[in-house]
Amino acid sequence: MNKFVKAMDEWLTTQGLDQGEINMISELKKRAGQGEEPLRAIALFYRQVMPETVISAVNKARAQGKCKCYPD
Repeated sequence: MNKFVKAMDEWLTTQGLDQGEINMISELKKRAGQGEEPLRAIALFYRQVMPETVISAVNKARAQGKCKCYPD
């Protein structure tokens, strides 16, 4: 399991995520398992198409002490 998949696993433990956020993170995790470039591509897509969902999910995780930094 790579560091990005582990980061998505941590993010998915966040309490209060809605179904859209869970689906987004699950897809990010799937792409992370395929490599860094597929992850970057889908992350950019989500940032452009649904920034409110991304921001909401990140804020929920950070409020719970998770996802404080991106993997190196």
